[in-house]
Amino acid sequence: MKEFLHPSEVETLLRSVEGGSPVPRGAEGTLPWDFKRPERASKEQISALANLHEIFARSFGASLSGLLRTVTEVRLEAVTQMSYQEFTASLPNPTCYTVFACEPIGGQMMIEFGPSVMFPIIDRLLGGSQAGATVPDRPLTAIEWTLASTIARRALADLEGMWGSVRKLTFRTASSESNPLLLQSMPPNELVVVVGFVVRVGEVEGRAHVCIPYVTIEPLVGEVQAHSWYPPAGSAAAATAVQGALAEAAVRVSVVLAETTVTLRDLLTLEPGDLVETDRPAAGPVSILVEGKRKYLGRAVACRNRYAVMVEGPDGRRG
Repeated sequence: MKEFLHPSEVETLLRSVEGGSPVPRGAEGTLPWDFKRPERASKEQISALANLHEIFARSFGASLSGLLRTVTEVRLEAVTQMSYQEFTASLPNPTCYTVFACEPIGGQMMIEFGPSVMFPIIDRLLGGSQAGATVPDRPLTAIEWTLASTIARRALADLEGMWGSVRKLTFRTASSESNPLLLQSMPPNELVVVVGFVVRVGEVEGRAHVCIPYVTIEPLVGEVQAHSWYPPAGSAAAATAVQGALAEAAVRVSVVLAETTVTLRDLLTLEPGDLVETDRPAAGPVSILVEGKRKYLGRAVACRNRYAVMVEGPDGRRG
């Protein structure tokens, strides 16, 4: 990521060019360290946060699709580091900017929905089709803020679910504003990690951002890095993860004790107590079906005073 000079550093360089005192250096040629500059997140930490927010993108996209009843895609665009001042200056004004508190770790995070995506979503919630919808250059009204708060709450719920795999967090909305510059919730030079998303609702596309102050998530970064969100393809861990997920899937199992053919006349005259004869021997094998497909051969038995079927092997016949 491109480095940005602090205004004080720019002034120092200008004074040096104009003949002022040069930038001081130590005895061994090292530059003095400004302890006011925040520690920057490592590439490994940024990569771990990116993998984590991929989960949020899929979850939030599904939530919006159900709420808006239209195909909605949320795609992770980039994870970058910058100062809080640079982040707020890069946002459109007006926009939909929400600050939320994080418990129990303390601190705050922010989420922003650009007007190019929020106004079409509001139009959809109010019964519009969002096709060719114009984006007005004005702040949200009171009614529109109520609808925007619904979207923000959905996003916070999915963020809670995302962080739940690392540590259980609770997010609570602290304040909302159309102008991000009016909410000075942290020092301008504070380092933040900005996660950018592309939100596509039908044919309309816009952008959203999650702003995470590094000081807020610093206690959690090590735990995020420790998780292997995406095991390499073909690895034993990946195979185990897939098998574990499939093992919880429910399937319908049925047993065919016997099959026969009757005429329609005989079928219409059947009454309770009538017997239907079959050609299958009483001790013959029975077919076990999985989701309607023949998979196994078994035998009818009694187990603990209950009827049961004992699996004897695969069924060679095609289902």
